[in-house]
Amino acid sequence: MSGCPFECKGCIVKELQNPENGKTYEDFYKEIESYLTKVDGITLSGGEPLFQAKQLLKFLKKLPKNLDKMLFTGYYKNELNDIQRECFDMFDLVVEGRFEEDKKGNFLYRGSSNQIFSSPTKKYSDEFLNVLYTMPSAGLEIEVNDKEIVFYGIPTKNDEIEIIKKELQKLLNLK
Repeated sequence: MSGCPFECKGCIVKELQNPENGKTYEDFYKEIESYLTKVDGITLSGGEPLFQAKQLLKFLKKLPKNLDKMLFTGYYKNELNDIQRECFDMFDLVVEGRFEEDKKGNFLYRGSSNQIFSSPTKKYSDEFLNVLYTMPSAGLEIEVNDKEIVFYGIPTKNDEIEIIKKELQKLLNLK
């Protein structure tokens, strides 16, 4: 489950644009299965989760029904084919629309101002979704281990990831 047809300028996970860089839905499910009873929800983001909708649908059908499901997609609902729409409709909260670098800002869950919220399952009211538009970014979480530095969250227009990379390169004398 990987790949993305959009190639948005400023994409923060370019390595997931390639469909060959992902895992099968079976392998991914096995990897997370033991955690599913310990968490309230799951978030799927890019690459583009709906790009391989047949695999995604099989994965979603294996998830516990009570698990909150959030989707980040570059598609808008009106652009989806039938199987993509079937997947889309299984999510409680969706951020729709391609990232547009010239519209990025300090938004909760959204990389750019053109992206919209929806709740296909109707778990969240329109009033709740409207409140989300007014909230600022929750920031970035950074995890450092022996092999890599991983960023979680959505960078703001301040380009935090690039700033951190440059500072680390200076500290470590990397080129």
